[in-house]
Amino acid sequence: ALVEVAVHIAAVLLCGQSPVLQPLRNLAFQPHTMEVKRWNSDANQHIPTCPNGHPCTVGECGLPMEKSRCPDCLLPIGGLQHKPVQGFQQLQSNEDRTQTGHILGDVQHRRTLGVSDRGMSPIVFVLIRLLTHLSMLLGATRDPQSLGNIIKPRVHDVVRFLQQHVQEDLEQLTKILGKSVDETINTLHLVLSSLLQDPHQHSGQWPVLFDYVLSTKQKRNNWEGTVANTIIIPELKDLDKKLLKLNQQIQGDERISSNPVVKIVYGDPAAFLSQLPKDSHIHHSKMWSCRKRISVENLGHVVQQKNAKDSVPLLWKFLQKETELRLVKFLPEILALQRDLVRRFQNTGELKHCSIREFLREPQSDVMRDLLQRRVNVFLSVWNKLRSSLDTSGEIKLPKGYCDSDLTLDSKLEVLLPRRQGLGLCSTALASYLISLHNDFVHSVNKHIKEDDRYSISPSEVSDLHLISYEVERDLIPLILSNCQYSMEKGGETLQDFDLEKIQQQVISKFLQGKPLIMLTGIPTLVYRHDRNYEQLFNDVRNKLEQSALPSSVMNMISGELQSYSDVCDALSLTEVTLGFLAMAGENAEMLLTDYIEQVLQMGDQTNPHILQALRRCHLKHSIALWQLLSTHKSEQLLRLGRDPFADVSPNYKTELSPEIAKLLHTFLVHSRLETFLQELHEMIVLRLRRVQAVDEFRATWSLKESLLPYLDAKDSELATELQETFPDEILLSHAIAAWKAAALFKR
Repeated sequence: ALVEVAVHIAAVLLCGQSPVLQPLRNLAFQPHTMEVKRWNSDANQHIPTCPNGHPCTVGECGLPMEKSRCPDCLLPIGGLQHKPVQGFQQLQSNEDRTQTGHILGDVQHRRTLGVSDRGMSPIVFVLIRLLTHLSMLLGATRDPQSLGNIIKPRVHDVVRFLQQHVQEDLEQLTKILGKSVDETINTLHLVLSSLLQDPHQHSGQWPVLFDYVLSTKQKRNNWEGTVANTIIIPELKDLDKKLLKLNQQIQGDERISSNPVVKIVYGDPAAFLSQLPKDSHIHHSKMWSCRKRISVENLGHVVQQKNAKDSVPLLWKFLQKETELRLVKFLPEILALQRDLVRRFQNTGELKHCSIREFLREPQSDVMRDLLQRRVNVFLSVWNKLRSSLDTSGEIKLPKGYCDSDLTLDSKLEVLLPRRQGLGLCSTALASYLISLHNDFVHSVNKHIKEDDRYSISPSEVSDLHLISYEVERDLIPLILSNCQYSMEKGGETLQDFDLEKIQQQVISKFLQGKPLIMLTGIPTLVYRHDRNYEQLFNDVRNKLEQSALPSSVMNMISGELQSYSDVCDALSLTEVTLGFLAMAGENAEMLLTDYIEQVLQMGDQTNPHILQALRRCHLKHSIALWQLLSTHKSEQLLRLGRDPFADVSPNYKTELSPEIAKLLHTFLVHSRLETFLQELHEMIVLRLRRVQAVDEFRATWSLKESLLPYLDAKDSELATELQETFPDEILLSHAIAAWKAAALFKR
């Protein structure tokens, strides 16, 4: 069948005159013309952010109705009555999140996805996809290299890859139609026949709202809409009657009607039953007639055939999203996994770099390992089924490339850790998407039955009973079958009729009604210690007790005693814990730091005596200065070990120094307060340039001196005057990381 339809579509493309054929013709005969570099978006993406740029989520209409605090930095977010609090903003991006080219990936991945997309009914969408794949298959036989450039990620055998996708299209089409393979192929031929008609016979094709290379997303959508509305949907109208008429034509075709197989397939069973042995099991008409298959996809086709989208809107919406909605029931397992991981890693000082498989092999009880394994498998399965939707439709915009391939046990552990930046966004985005999907249906049902949305719960309260949950084979298919009536006409086949309104009513009452809305605030969020908003923390500490600089003698003593990387990390961790308590409770600024740790925090037994000895001359008034010293020394140690201390800073600030600029910087360093410069620049990098939204707030083309001076002036730093007079103007903010590394190397 595959070769047959490929030959037939080639004939249609060569002979047809309809303008909608030109993009397909280009794919088949000139695939190099269809290589589009990038689509421009026609609509803005709105991503709510806190004042520090951390992404947040707003449910329902997208405008805030309640106040909360950012899980990362605790600044106010949200608002009341659609009015956001100060600093809470919508980040506007003109970037289109849909990739160009063929991005479906391996055919195995398609078998886990819903077939419908872009607001089309499944059968229309699959037919358009089938026509596209067949045209690409023709193009791959002529120019595999150009056609291969369209496919992302690239594949080794383009022809084999497209053959598998065409086969999958035919299988999905057969399932949606609920008919035999022969009738599915006949349906495709009806569409091909319609494409051959004179273009003026189709209404709605003029004027053409697309170009022939589909250069933008909007033009692609316009082309698909034109094909759907002028070719496919009219051809699907009264499809059963058209197929019956076509079967009669085949039966009466003298060229093939003498074939005994054709007589059996298309003829009346009564005509040949008399020739079969009467004591045989096959001497029965039921053996020679096939009842239509009933499936969720087929029910969607029935709704479209009956033009019932408006009369059963919730059923239509349910059928469109069913393949994703069936995954909502896994939300409790995903949230439980996130809570377990947050408890394990919250406030740790370092990111854990390992694979998921390595993490699961770590020492733990058999019960806990089995539980984690099960929840991880659920997470990976749900992510792999939803990753395309998360990439293009999720409220949280994931960085480019995060959704390109399936996750496995060999993926990085970070994808499981729910954070507001980096790979941890994957976990947060998945929970957010499932909650939003659930809430969307709950809101639609409440609106339909005229109930309010007052019933809501937090993510920590979610259980199976609160969620839209069902099994397709156990719950949904029996519900559809119970509302299907059969009728028989003499000399005809068995006819099916569905009570769509009753199916909608039962879907609402059994699966959708009475469920609470789930608040998006309260999704488990992991905050590493270095993810804290240290500026806010330092302000809180200064409001509680006076702070001052460390004497040079104390700095030299600490630097001399804490020589190893592990010692510096332990001392920094202890200092950060101390700062956290001081920000909340305050204390006498003159109290010795070691006394506070041992007597107030009762952490003496848990602390390395060598660390306490090194910090013995520090007072609480030196806490912030001590953090500045230790965090700088930690980065110096990382640099000495050949690791990048600023791996999570934007590449915009990592431009290398030219020889001329390096010479100017060296001249400044020779005559400057080197240690102070290292610490102040390091603090600005960590506190300002590490922010999620740093590239928007601090332009890389700005002067480094002009960017650092206001920061120093706010602290009354003695370095400000020196920097103003002698620091080279040629060094830009884009050189910030390279300048700090050069200063650290100069210090050695």
